[in-house]
Amino acid sequence: MSHHDEEPAEESPVPEGEDRFEIRPWHESDLLSELHAVRAIPAPQSRGYKLEALLERAFQRAHFEAPHNPRMAGRRQTDFAVISHNSRYLVEAKWENHQAGTDIIQAIRARLRRVDGTVVGVLFTMLGINAEAEKEIADFRQEGLILVFDETDILLALREPQELERMLRLKHDQLVVHGNVHYGEKASQTEKAARRSRKQLRPLPESAYRLLTASGEDVTWFQGDGGFDSTVFCLDLPDIDWVPAAGSGVSLDMPVGAWDQRELLRLLQSLDELGWIGRKGQWSIQQHRRNWHGTGARSFAEALTGWKERTDELEDPHHSEEFVYFEACDGGFFTMSGNVSAERTRRVSRCNVSFQLVGMPLDPGSLQQLYRRFDVPSRGYFRPLVERAVTRQRVAGGVPLEVLGYIVEPADRRWDNEDWVVGILAANPYGPGGSPAPEELPGYPAHSGVVACALRSHHPLSQTKERYELWSYERARTSDATALCIVAEWWDTKDSIERRPTATAGYFGVQCVELAPGRARVQTTLADRGRS
Repeated sequence: MSHHDEEPAEESPVPEGEDRFEIRPWHESDLLSELHAVRAIPAPQSRGYKLEALLERAFQRAHFEAPHNPRMAGRRQTDFAVISHNSRYLVEAKWENHQAGTDIIQAIRARLRRVDGTVVGVLFTMLGINAEAEKEIADFRQEGLILVFDETDILLALREPQELERMLRLKHDQLVVHGNVHYGEKASQTEKAARRSRKQLRPLPESAYRLLTASGEDVTWFQGDGGFDSTVFCLDLPDIDWVPAAGSGVSLDMPVGAWDQRELLRLLQSLDELGWIGRKGQWSIQQHRRNWHGTGARSFAEALTGWKERTDELEDPHHSEEFVYFEACDGGFFTMSGNVSAERTRRVSRCNVSFQLVGMPLDPGSLQQLYRRFDVPSRGYFRPLVERAVTRQRVAGGVPLEVLGYIVEPADRRWDNEDWVVGILAANPYGPGGSPAPEELPGYPAHSGVVACALRSHHPLSQTKERYELWSYERARTSDATALCIVAEWWDTKDSIERRPTATAGYFGVQCVELAPGRARVQTTLADRGRS
C-alpha cells in the first residue's frame, strides 16, 4: 500500500470547542484574568480601551516596543504602534457588539497611506470580521497589508505573549503569498478540513538502496524482535566535530504540532519540498516485542500507513508505537521522532525534529523556513553541545555475525554497473537472551534481536563472504533519539588463503594471508573505497 493512496483515518471524537490537545502553562496568565473581568463592562468603547491596554502589555512582554497613541499617521489617531528589530505595525483594538466591517478596514488603510509603505496594519477584534471586510483586506492588499486577530488569537496572545512574533509572521505570509486572511477561528476550520481531506500526497523519494534477505529475496523493510528504545541504525553517521576549528557543535529542536498520521506524512513531504530529505535516510518503528527497520522516506511512509498489516501477526501489540527517522543534512544530521497510536485514529501524541550541526549557520534562512512551514509553537534556540557529538569504539575480539540480510547499492547507481553490498542485517550478538554487551559499548541496543550494520569494506553482491565480524561502534544522541552506526568487516577463505580488506594509499585493498603452516605471504590489490 503506497502512502499517497492512503485513506485518512477516521477522526476520534473531540470535545466541543477543543480541536487538539493543548499544553497549558501551570499558572493562569494575569493578562487573561484581566480580560475575563473586562467582559463585564457594557460599553464597547470602554472595553476597547481596556483591551488596548492589555495588548500593549502583551507586546511589551514579548520584547516589542509599544508606544501609545503615536503620531505615525499624522492627525489621525492610532491606538498604539508595535516596533521590532525589522518590522513596524500600526495597531487598532476593537471590542464592539458586532463583527468589524469594511468601514473599520478602510479607516485603518487611510492611516496606512500616511505612513511609510513598510508599515503593516493590525486589527484586534474580539468578534472577528465579516465576509465583506475579509474580501476588502485580500482584494486591496497592495494598498496596505492588514492582519487580523480574532478572539481565539487574542486569548493565545494574552496567555502566551511570546507567541505574538510567530503569529504576526504567519498571518503576514498567508496574506502576502496566498491572499488569505488568517485568523484563529478560520484557521481552526481550515485545519479540520485538511484533516478530513482525501487529497493525495505527492510520493516521497525512493531509497537509494535495495534490501535483500540472506536468500536474495527483495523486501521493503527488515523486522526482528525488539522493544521501545528510540534507536535508529544508520549506514553513515556524520561527525559534526570533525572540523579544524575549535569549539563544539550545536543542537536545535523543533517540536512539531502533528495531529495524526496524515499530518506526519505532510511533515515528511514538507521536509522533502524544502530539500531536507534525500534517498539515504534510515528509520525504525518500535512496537511491543517487534521492531521494523528500513531505508528511505517512501518506505517509512508506507510502513506508517501499513501499520495494521505490520501488527496483525503480533499476539499482544501495544496501544502505540514509536518511530525514529534519521537523515544526514548539510552541516550535520537530524532525527524526527515521536509516538503514534496503534489504532484507527493514528493520533500523534509527540513529534520532534532534532538537529545536530557543526555550528550556528551564518545564514539560518533554511532553518527559519522550516519553522515557518511547521508553524512551530515555540521559539527556537541553538544549544551548544557539552561533549563530542559522536563517540566511537573499536570492537575487540572478532565478534562473529550471523547474516540475515543485505543492504545493497544497486547497479544502476554505480559506475561499474554491479550491485554492491554496503551493509548487512545480522542477528544481534548481544541481543535478548545472549551475552551482555561489553561496558565499552555504551547504549548498545541489547533490546533488539537484530542489528543493521554498515560495512567497513563494500563488496560485490555476487561475491558474498564467508564471515562477518563487528568492527566498530559509533553513537550519537539527539534530544530524544539515538543514532547508531555499527560497523562490520568481512573475511573470506579461498584455496587456504584467508582474505580480508585492509587500507592502502587511501583505498581499501584485500590482504591475503596463506593459512598453510610454514608459509605466509601478503598481497594487496585495489578495491572499492570503504570505511576507515
